[in-house]
Formats: sequence, C-alpha cells, structure tokens
Amino acid sequence: MAQAIDVKGKLQVGPSPHVRSKRTAAWVMDQVLIALIPPTLAATFFFGWWVLGMVAIGIGTAVASEFIYQKLTYKPIKIQDHSAAVTGMLVALSLPVTAPIWMIMFGSIFAIVIVKQLNGGIGRNYFNPAVAARVVIKALFTPWLANWVLPGGLLGSGFRGVDAIGSATPLEFIGNGAQVVPEQVPGLFDLFMGFNLGGNVGETSKFAILIGMLYLIFRRVINPKVPILYILTTFVVMGLWSSFDWNFQMTHILTGTLFFGATYMATDYSSGSLTPEGKTVFAIGCGVLTAVFRITLDHPGGVGYSILIMNALAPFIDSKLMPRIYGHKTRPQTKFDRQSTN
Repeated sequence: MAQAIDVKGKLQVGPSPHVRSKRTAAWVMDQVLIALIPPTLAATFFFGWWVLGMVAIGIGTAVASEFIYQKLTYKPIKIQDHSAAVTGMLVALSLPVTAPIWMIMFGSIFAIVIVKQLNGGIGRNYFNPAVAARVVIKALFTPWLANWVLPGGLLGSGFRGVDAIGSATPLEFIGNGAQVVPEQVPGLFDLFMGFNLGGNVGETSKFAILIGMLYLIFRRVINPKVPILYILTTFVVMGLWSSFDWNFQMTHILTGTLFFGATYMATDYSSGSLTPEGKTVFAIGCGVLTAVFRITLDHPGGVGYSILIMNALAPFIDSKLMPRIYGHKTRPQTKFDRQSTN
C-alpha cells in the first residue's frame, strides 16, 4: 500500500501494521544476556576468574564464526542482533572450568555454523544451537569432561582459580535406576546455592539461575509455564519412581542442568513450540524425557537429549494444536501439514 497524505499535506500513513515496539531481536537477546549475568557471577565466585575467560572465548568465537560465515556466503551481516553472543555464552557456561580452550571454540563454531547458519540463521534453526553443541561435545569428548573439580573460589590455587580436587557430580549417584539419595550427595541447601558442587560452571548455583529466570519472566521475554512445567514434570515423575521421596525428588530438581536448561534453552523461540497449548506439551515432554533418561541412562545428559527431541517434535506439536481462527470451522494449515500431505 502506497503512502497517503492528507489534504494539508502533513499526516502520512504507511503500510500496516502500525506497531511501534522496542521488542526487537536484539532487545530480546540483550535481556537474555542480562539474565545470564547472575549464574556467570556465581560461577566466577565458585570457580575463579577463568570463568570470565571462558565466557569471553565463547562469545568471541560465536560472533566471529557468524560474521565470517555470513561474509563468505554473501549474506547480510546479523551479528548486531546479539543472538550469536547469547549462544557463545551458553556454550561456555555449559562446560566445566577444566574444559580446554579448543573445546569452547569448537562448541561455539558448531552451534553457530552447523546448527544455526546452515539452517538459515536466526529464527530458522530447528534445534537449539547451544544444546546441540553441548550434546555433541558430550558425545565426542567425554574424557575431557569427566575431570570435574570442586569449587576453589576466587582465592583457589592454580591458574584457573580452582583446587584440583577430582569430584563426581551428584547426578552420577542418583541416576541409573537409583531411588534413594546416598550420603555422598550434598544437602539440598548446598545444591541450591552451589556450595561444594562440581559440574558445569553455569549450572552450579540454582539460586543464581532462579534470579535470571525471574528477570526473564518479569521482562516478559519467556513464558513462565515452560520452565515451571518442565521442572515440575520432572519432579512428579521422579516422585512416581521413588514412591514420592521428597529428598530424592528435590535432589533431582537441584542437580545437573535442569534449572539451567529449563530457563535458558527450553524457552528458545526458534526451536520450541509457538502455540499456547504446544508450549504446555513441549514443556511436559521435556520433563518426562529428562526423568526417564536420568532413570535409565548410566551417564548425565538427559536434559540435552530431551530438549533436542522435543525440538524435533515442536513443528508436529504446533501443527496439531494450532488455534482455530474465530468464525472458521477448521484451524489454519501449517507448513508441516502441507509437507505431510504432499
């Protein structure tokens, strides 16, 4: 529609929609970056200043990878939307402090180039790039990820600010068919705050992640029912498995990547469900799969696998739960429906 000018030549009316909003892609990504500050600060407190180095490497590699790829393929440069920075930060925080530099760089490059850009860029990736990179790293480089250390704090020994005390993650004691919490697992308060807990740096303090979650909910960046239903479903399934042992259920909720994944990864716009009912199914599906994987598998990683599986199912879920337009007897046909009927 061409622009129209009123009789006095002052009022100009452009094409619809006539909506002005600051909620651009860059604004949304900035909110996620802000929400990642609390777990980053907590990780720095527990594991030392090297955490900030990991984050810098992750962000720098992700942004550079996106810029170089778009430059070489003659596509518009989109690094100003800050989505690559979010991905790089998530990759870095999804690794232990002992992870070598090349692993952080590999994860960021894989997430940006293979998962995101080859699928069309921001908004077109079927899988969450950071989750996919995390799962691939775990599958290919487990020996380098098994060297967990207990937090040493800012005053810890060594270059990376940690005391090199080998440690197993609590999830290794309560997974693979376990129904009780052994004595080796820290108490619920320690698990919530992140004290004396080995693991990936960003997921250590659930208290810090909760602050980030509440910020994203308050800013209306994420739908609160996704992380809440994800965590609650895992809690319920673990209750069914353990005859509703409260300590066992809460230990699973506060252990591993569940809080981190539910807050920053399962809420991804591009790879998650878009319809209201679809978000509910997506979140519940993530929770059920996470609990099942933790019960049956002999190693951690259920959150990553669960989110990727539900990412793959998200288009199908939305195609079946698309709301019906008022006044129409049938719901609108989606791209998934058209592909399945051809």
